[in-house]
Amino acid sequence: MTRRERLHAHTREEIKAVARQQMAAQGTAALSLAAIARQMELTTPALYRYFADRDALVTALIIDAFRSVADSMEAAAENLPHQQYAERLVAVMGAYRAWALRHPVDFQLIYGNPIPGYHAPADLTVPEVRRGAAVILTILQAAYDAGALQLSPGMAPPADILLRASDTWGAESALQPAVVFVCMTGWTRMHGIVMLELFNHLQPTIGDVGAFFHHELALFLRDIGLTPLNTS
Repeated sequence: MTRRERLHAHTREEIKAVARQQMAAQGTAALSLAAIARQMELTTPALYRYFADRDALVTALIIDAFRSVADSMEAAAENLPHQQYAERLVAVMGAYRAWALRHPVDFQLIYGNPIPGYHAPADLTVPEVRRGAAVILTILQAAYDAGALQLSPGMAPPADILLRASDTWGAESALQPAVVFVCMTGWTRMHGIVMLELFNHLQPTIGDVGAFFHHELALFLRDIGLTPLNTS
């Protein structure tokens, strides 16, 4: 990389850092290239050398966020033996929660209220979204293949939901539709807790949200046959 390319890359990262500061102070919908330019003592047209428009900057921030959380989840999964399905899922979902608490602005950007007028380019963002999901799906599919995944009666997916899950993932992978359904059920449940925690809706009634999170995760894993499990 040439010196000019390094300076260009550095300035792009600085713009994204200032954008995150702005979103932290005013919310994601308030993101403004003009305000970023003022803080960096640049002209607004100068920013267009780095990002074509506001939407291009938002897309870059979204991709960064999904890559960061996926990296954390992948690292957590790799630190445990392959056959420890329950323990790996606990580690992965714990990493997901920890990432959200460390990066509340990025979490709100990708999971909070949509930015008015912004439409994410699916060809750029969807592959990044799927990376994190793939970590969970891979563990669940391995448990399914080993006969360790045993769904309780209440976990059996309705036929129409199972079909939609198959249409979304099954055609392009070896994933079993039931595995996809279990993944979406568990992720929705645990993601909901993280959302409520991050927006301070749980703290008034639940003293130790971390303990509550792991308790609920243990209950979910029990419902899919992945026990015993140390949730401490």
